Amino acid sequence: MLFEPQAQPSSPEATLQLVYDRQQIIEVLHRYARAIDRCDAELLKTVYHQDATDAHGTFDGNAHEFADFMVPRIKAQTTYSVHHVTNELVTIDGDRAYSESLLFGYHRIPGGWDSVSKFFDEEYAEKARAEGTLNGEHEYVTGGRYLDKLTKRDGIWRIWRRQITVEWNQCRPSSQLLTGGRAAYDIPGARDESDMSYRLSFDDFDDDIA
Repeated sequence: MLFEPQAQPSSPEATLQLVYDRQQIIEVLHRYARAIDRCDAELLKTVYHQDATDAHGTFDGNAHEFADFMVPRIKAQTTYSVHHVTNELVTIDGDRAYSESLLFGYHRIPGGWDSVSKFFDEEYAEKARAEGTLNGEHEYVTGGRYLDKLTKRDGIWRIWRRQITVEWNQCRPSSQLLTGGRAAYDIPGARDESDMSYRLSFDDFDDDIA
């Protein structure tokens, strides 16, 4: 049975190893979300082994090539994105593991015919133009799953095979509000190393992050 309950290992050492391995695998899954949202191609490559593959809809091939393909594309076609990875189920057998996790993705697309028709299609863009929303930002919200096979090599877990599913989406004009009471909470991040998160360091631990 897939993801059936597992008996506790026979020794404390084996239990500790299992807990450690599972936590490392979950961090791999979460690191993917950070890398894709910060448009950090080099960090994204650390999620995958050199010979890993990713079947990702518009891309199906080597995962390091996927990183070089997807990061420029998402920067060119969207102004913002956020990916959530949740509900991780992981089964481990020595240095091999497989997992299923849920994905939730949110993307903002610049307004204008070229941008909207390229990201969605001309029919959607024509409808937006008729409704008077073409020149404002639009949103693409989607959900599905990551199906992964992972291996541990030289003590490090990485994805070896990834297949995604995309099971629903919502495409609509953006309803984001950045005026009035919301203005003080317009604290955007950046999709490069100027993002404030890159100030998280032990080298300047006593300094402010911002």
